[in-house]
Amino acid sequence: MNERFKMNCEIANKQVELQFDLKKIPGEKGPCFMVTVDGMFKGYVTKDKSGKFIQLMNSNFSENEMDQVNLLLRPLTAN
Repeated sequence: MNERFKMNCEIANKQVELQFDLKKIPGEKGPCFMVTVDGMFKGYVTKDKSGKFIQLMNSNFSENEMDQVNLLLRPLTAN
Protein backbone atom coordinates (compact mmCIF):
# COMPACT_ATOMS: atom_id res chain seq x y z
CA MET A 1 0.00 0.00 0.00
CA ASN A 2 1.30 3.47 -0.85
CA GLU A 3 1.97 5.82 2.03
CA ARG A 4 -0.20 8.50 0.38
CA PHE A 5 -3.15 8.15 -1.94
CA LYS A 6 -6.17 10.17 -3.04
CA MET A 7 -9.74 9.18 -3.87
CA ASN A 8 -12.75 11.10 -5.06
CA CYS A 9 -16.19 10.43 -3.64
CA GLU A 10 -19.49 12.10 -2.85
CA ILE A 11 -20.20 13.34 0.68
CA ALA A 12 -23.43 15.18 1.47
CA ASN A 13 -24.23 15.45 -2.26
CA LYS A 14 -20.88 17.11 -3.02
CA GLN A 15 -17.88 15.68 -4.88
CA VAL A 16 -14.80 15.82 -2.66
CA GLU A 17 -11.24 14.59 -2.75
CA LEU A 18 -10.05 12.54 0.22
CA GLN A 19 -6.31 12.19 0.80
CA PHE A 20 -5.02 9.42 3.05
CA ASP A 21 -1.51 9.45 4.53
CA LEU A 22 -0.39 6.27 6.27
CA LYS A 23 0.96 7.16 9.74
CA LYS A 24 2.67 5.30 12.55
CA ILE A 25 0.95 6.37 15.78
CA PRO A 26 2.48 5.07 19.02
CA GLY A 27 0.17 2.68 20.85
CA GLU A 28 -2.07 2.05 17.84
CA LYS A 29 -1.96 -1.34 16.13
CA GLY A 30 -2.97 0.32 12.89
CA PRO A 31 -3.27 0.86 10.14
CA CYS A 32 -3.65 4.57 10.92
CA PHE A 33 -4.23 7.35 8.41
CA MET A 34 -4.18 11.14 8.47
CA VAL A 35 -7.14 12.29 6.37
CA THR A 36 -7.70 15.53 4.50
CA VAL A 37 -10.94 16.45 2.72
CA ASP A 38 -10.53 18.85 -0.22
CA GLY A 39 -7.11 19.85 1.14
CA MET A 40 -8.31 20.56 4.69
CA PHE A 41 -6.99 18.45 7.56
CA LYS A 42 -9.83 16.51 9.23
CA GLY A 43 -7.94 14.20 11.58
CA TYR A 44 -6.73 10.67 12.10
CA VAL A 45 -8.48 7.32 11.78
CA THR A 46 -7.49 3.80 12.80
CA LYS A 47 -9.01 0.37 12.43
CA ASP A 48 -10.64 -1.00 15.60
CA LYS A 49 -10.92 -4.66 16.63
CA SER A 50 -14.10 -5.13 14.60
CA GLY A 51 -12.36 -3.95 11.40
CA LYS A 52 -14.19 -0.61 11.27
CA PHE A 53 -12.28 2.66 11.01
CA ILE A 54 -12.82 5.05 13.91
CA GLN A 55 -11.68 8.59 14.72
CA LEU A 56 -8.57 9.21 16.81
CA MET A 57 -7.61 12.10 19.06
CA ASN A 58 -9.35 15.38 18.23
CA SER A 59 -10.57 14.37 14.78
CA ASN A 60 -13.52 16.23 13.33
CA PHE A 61 -15.36 13.88 10.96
CA SER A 62 -19.09 13.92 10.33
CA GLU A 63 -20.96 10.62 10.40
CA ASN A 64 -21.27 10.78 6.61
CA GLU A 65 -17.51 11.35 6.22
CA MET A 66 -16.73 8.36 8.45
CA ASP A 67 -19.11 6.21 6.41
CA GLN A 68 -17.20 7.16 3.24
CA VAL A 69 -13.81 6.61 4.92
CA ASN A 70 -14.90 3.10 5.89
CA LEU A 71 -16.33 2.41 2.45
CA LEU A 72 -13.10 3.50 0.74
CA LEU A 73 -10.54 2.03 3.14
CA ARG A 74 -12.12 -1.32 3.99
CA PRO A 75 -11.24 -3.03 0.69
CA LEU A 76 -7.70 -1.60 0.75
CA THR A 77 -6.93 -2.77 4.28
CA ALA A 78 -8.77 -6.09 4.38
CA ASN A 79 -6.59 -8.60 6.27
